[in-house]
Amino acid sequence: MKNLFLIIALLLASVVGNAQERRPIMLGISPAATFNKDYPSGAFDLNICPIAIQFPAIINNLDIRLLGLVNYGFRNYNSAIISVGGELTLPYHFDFGNGHKFISKGFFIGPGVAYKRNVHYLHSNTSIFLEPGYHFLFNENFSLIIDFQYGRKYFRYDSGQKVTQNHLGLKIVLGWWI
Repeated sequence: MKNLFLIIALLLASVVGNAQERRPIMLGISPAATFNKDYPSGAFDLNICPIAIQFPAIINNLDIRLLGLVNYGFRNYNSAIISVGGELTLPYHFDFGNGHKFISKGFFIGPGVAYKRNVHYLHSNTSIFLEPGYHFLFNENFSLIIDFQYGRKYFRYDSGQKVTQNHLGLKIVLGWWI
């Protein structure tokens, strides 16, 4: 729990530092749906809190992206909120000729981690992944980010069982720099 508070404090300090230097922050949405072969026929999850925040870190070309994850499971019966969590990614952009010092664009790659607590199936899941992608910037204001995630997913069930699987993901983020 202390580590969680430390991470939150460091992220808030970075946001405050960005505001003091008039660095822009991207606010956006990351619509996402999950289709799992283990789900019943026709069932899927939809992220109902697709909030995305991205801002420059202290290091040039490195950003911090936070995504909200609240998945609502659509089922033939008993549809409900399935899981709650968040995602943190550190995309490093390779556009060194960027005329806007703090607004990212171009090809990027970076590590990421996601944590979700599944309240329906009673387990926690942590994903660790590498995320390459491309950040399109339009009108120096609107961003379209498309990326691919590949890594490992660790499940820890309340019964004590632990399972490890591959993690594959496709992300789309639409955002506006303010």
